[in-house]
Amino acid sequence: MSVAAGAHDFERTQVTLTFARDGAFVLEIANDAAWLAHRLRPFGGPFSDRVVLFVDGREVRPTSDEYTPGDPIVVHRLRGRVDPRARTLRWYYGLPIDPYPLTIRRADGRIVVEEIAGDAWSRPIDLSGQFQAPRVTATTAGAAIGGLLLIPIALRVRSALRRR
Repeated sequence: MSVAAGAHDFERTQVTLTFARDGAFVLEIANDAAWLAHRLRPFGGPFSDRVVLFVDGREVRPTSDEYTPGDPIVVHRLRGRVDPRARTLRWYYGLPIDPYPLTIRRADGRIVVEEIAGDAWSRPIDLSGQFQAPRVTATTAGAAIGGLLLIPIALRVRSALRRR
């Protein structure tokens, strides 16, 4: 007696997108190693070219791709950042044929699971309300530190001028 395995069993596609409060994300894409090697063969370029994050009408590209080999499952861990004011996400992964789960771990603790219909775009996914923009920008922090460093110099100059 034999049981035929479906394509989805062979693909073993699982995607988890985890957000931090500042908009940073880690996108983990897990697939069967043999299946992924077969599907990537016709394509050139990096793995990240097979993935599209469309946030508020603009593509957001991952800044890094960490590959973790395994048998039978391999994982690509993509990292990047979305604008903390982001409202909606549309997702596309161009390699799977069969439906697979997209698990979104929001920065506010909520977990959303979307069933993606294989080689198809996700529906719009709400990102609002989970991010916090930094209270102090890097430029403001740098200016404040510079100002604090100038205070002792200004006091010495003032003291030296009074002595004359």
